[in-house]
Order: sequence, then C-alpha cells, then structure tokens
Amino acid sequence: MPRKPNLAHYLRDARIKRRLSVVEVAEQVGVSTASIYFWETDYCRPRAESLNALCKVLKLPIRVTQAMAAA
Repeated sequence: MPRKPNLAHYLRDARIKRRLSVVEVAEQVGVSTASIYFWETDYCRPRAESLNALCKVLKLPIRVTQAMAAA
C-alpha cells in the first residue's frame, strides 16, 4: 500500500531526486541543517518564506507545496 503523501516525504523525496544533500539545501535556503531535518521528519513545518525558498531550490510547484503545508 503506498504511503499517503505529506509535506515531509514530499520535501525529502524532492531533495533526493535532485541529488542534493541536507547541507546543500540548507545553505541554499539560508537555514540550518537541523531545520531541513525537522521539516523532512515532520517535526515541524517551514515558515512561508522558507517554504518558497525550498520550492525554488528543489524546483517544486509553489501552489501545490503550499497546499500540502496547509493540510
């Protein structure tokens, strides 16, 4: 049975697909590596400005990603 998509898995899968490390994404977004880990493990959610930066770095559609974050 496929897992239900959620923001944490979506972000992690996108990062892996782009072959980026947590450190690379953190540097490009301007946050700590801990923040990336927290977002990818669903410990917490990124703020709007960080989410928009993540979308640019990971080449994700902003509206879809924002909708997942709001769910």
